[in-house]
Amino acid sequence: TNGDLPSKADVQNQLDTRNKQKDLSAQDKLVQQDLIDTLATLEKIERVKEETVQLRQKVAQAPEKMRQATAALNALSDVDNDDEMRKTLSALSLRQLELRVAQVLDDLQNSQNDLAAYNSQLVSLQTQPERVQNAMYTASQQIQQLRNRLDGNNVGEAALRPSQQVLLQAKQALLNAQIDQQRKSLEGNTVLQDTLQKQRDYVTANSNRLEHQLQLLQEAVNSKRLTLTEKTAQEAISPDETARIQANPLVKQELDINHQLSQRLIVATENGNMLMQQNIKVKNWLDRALQSERNIKEQIAVLKGSLLLSRILYQQQQTLPSADELEDMTNRIADLRLEQFEINQQRDALFQSDAFVDKLEEGHTSEVNVVVLDALLQVVEMRRELLDQLNKQLGNQLMMAINLQVNQQQLMSVSKNLKAILTQQIFWVNRNRPMDWDWLKAFPQTLKEQFSAMKITVNWQKAWPAVFIALLAGLPLLLIAGLIRWRLKWLKAYQQKLAAAVGSLRNDSQLNTPKAILIALIRALPVCLLSLARGLILL
Repeated sequence: TNGDLPSKADVQNQLDTRNKQKDLSAQDKLVQQDLIDTLATLEKIERVKEETVQLRQKVAQAPEKMRQATAALNALSDVDNDDEMRKTLSALSLRQLELRVAQVLDDLQNSQNDLAAYNSQLVSLQTQPERVQNAMYTASQQIQQLRNRLDGNNVGEAALRPSQQVLLQAKQALLNAQIDQQRKSLEGNTVLQDTLQKQRDYVTANSNRLEHQLQLLQEAVNSKRLTLTEKTAQEAISPDETARIQANPLVKQELDINHQLSQRLIVATENGNMLMQQNIKVKNWLDRALQSERNIKEQIAVLKGSLLLSRILYQQQQTLPSADELEDMTNRIADLRLEQFEINQQRDALFQSDAFVDKLEEGHTSEVNVVVLDALLQVVEMRRELLDQLNKQLGNQLMMAINLQVNQQQLMSVSKNLKAILTQQIFWVNRNRPMDWDWLKAFPQTLKEQFSAMKITVNWQKAWPAVFIALLAGLPLLLIAGLIRWRLKWLKAYQQKLAAAVGSLRNDSQLNTPKAILIALIRALPVCLLSLARGLILL
């Protein structure tokens, strides 16, 4: 018992006394090592007891945490109206909206981290009974071995040193403390699972709310950016020139180029918004896939060979992340790089506005005066601004496309690995109880319960037309099968006649073999036709 054990201070004093001695005999060195091991064991006992106290406190606090999670989950039902939210967001500036997006993304990431932690803890609690059972069994065996050594029941073992007896008693006390901790963990398993499930429900609902907020914010950001882009485009299309200047062929030609650039800028903004949404969606898929992979490995390690594992694996297989919506970004990234290169070339050409306009004037000297020259300089300046914005949008698209490609590749790799693990484990794991004597005794009652649980209702008013069509589809096949069965003796006789003709100079023919094969196929048809007719009728 713990009362029979020396305190850490007593053991430390004995150890200090031994350490001060210069010349230790072999026996003294053994005693010294016993004291060191005893001190370490006493420290482990203290840690286990502290963990047990913390476990009791955790179990005691669980109902209150569950109540808080329930209240928070209920509070999430009072969500803001989407129309009011959109109205509020529309009044904010683009900078304010972008700051809100960043904050919601941080909150969403924290929520995903909490969800991963809760899932991991739940997996640990769900697999705890098996681990505790194994640990308690092993500890009980070790206690019995220690008891035998302390009682001197081991044949051929030398008498224990006093310090060695204390060490074994300390180890025995440590094992008892660990068993007590395991029992307490089992007692609180259910209430802790319930609390964690409620907390997970809240975090899941909060994540969904944050994702919805992010969608509304992204819509507002997209709308604001599009408005600013269209404003820039409108300025590019209709600068403050007179109608006469706008009618100038050279000015009109350059305005048309600006108009085309403004349309490209609007398209680039919309594409960037779509890439942003794809990035968020794929990142969420990746986080869930990684969490599933971690959970599966832990569950397989603990529940290997159990029926519970087969149920868990099957559920995980049903919720495996799908990669059907993933798009190969390789060509798109290459196109974006090429487009950005072309835009940069156009920007470089506009680096010196005067030289660019002078080049435009070549061959149009008679059409250009001071007013037209000023208009061309304004158009070129506006084009440079359009190209700057377009280059920025293409750069953002390129960055998001590369991130999306990396996340998609990682998602496909994780999903492939997860699918391989599930396929392998589902193949080997026990799906049902073994068909032993207990299974045979329970079979009649189980069969009765399954039939009782089946709810078969037939609406004959709607079923009769379907039954009639099914019979109509299967009846010709049944008639053909019946006809073949009726003429079966004749077919056998004709086949025997063909067999007898083989080798006969007068009656043998090259057609006899194909005829015999055809008759053999016809004789085998009734079974196939009956199966096909039954399938059509049941379908």
